[in-house]
Amino acid sequence: MKKTFTVSLTSFLFLSVSSVTAYTVASFNIGEAWLLLLIGLVVLALSGAVAAFAAEKIPLNVACFFVSAIALGFCIRAWYVFRGFNNSLPLMLLVSLVATAYIWVFYFLSRIPLFNGHPKAFIVIYLVLTLVVYIIVVFTTKTTYVSTFGYYILIESAFIIAMSTSVNGPADLIRKLTLGSYTVFAAAVFIAIALALSLLGGDCDCDCDAECCCLDACDIDLGSVKSKKKKK
Repeated sequence: MKKTFTVSLTSFLFLSVSSVTAYTVASFNIGEAWLLLLIGLVVLALSGAVAAFAAEKIPLNVACFFVSAIALGFCIRAWYVFRGFNNSLPLMLLVSLVATAYIWVFYFLSRIPLFNGHPKAFIVIYLVLTLVVYIIVVFTTKTTYVSTFGYYILIESAFIIAMSTSVNGPADLIRKLTLGSYTVFAAAVFIAIALALSLLGGDCDCDCDAECCCLDACDIDLGSVKSKKKKK
């Protein structure tokens, strides 16, 4: 319980820093999603370079952890610019809180004897079911925050894995959470793919209402793609 509380609190702080960063960066008036994504990747790379030599030094790992959160904030802002989203800070913090609850759902389910006896299998099943449920939600709803929740759950999944491994004291736990925070790179890759597909003018053959893409039921405007084809 104590480790779960520590991880959930830490993860909420991580997502909150990301949300505040994404919201604040909007005031910089950077209109290029690629530039924002590049900044996020550079910040993440700098954090990773320091983390590589941090070992179990708590101050360095904590610093790298929150720098990674800032990097995620830039990536989220890149996604918002690309999608034309402008979520409020309270909404983003609420999404952060709900994403954090994902850890507690995992914890309480893991206490069930059936799952408690097979921890590795339970983690895999839990993550796979999460993906399935998320895809269903993506294809049955149309909001400006579901994709943000998806990116946050991706990070939380890494924290759950870190939490589920054996740790040798606080320093080891912080180190594992810091390494887990680099799942931000995976989020950046999803966003980069979406941006690349947009530039190529491709579509993704999915049956959504009007749009398609990676974490938000595919986010390329099919209408605009069709209009371009007609013009050609």
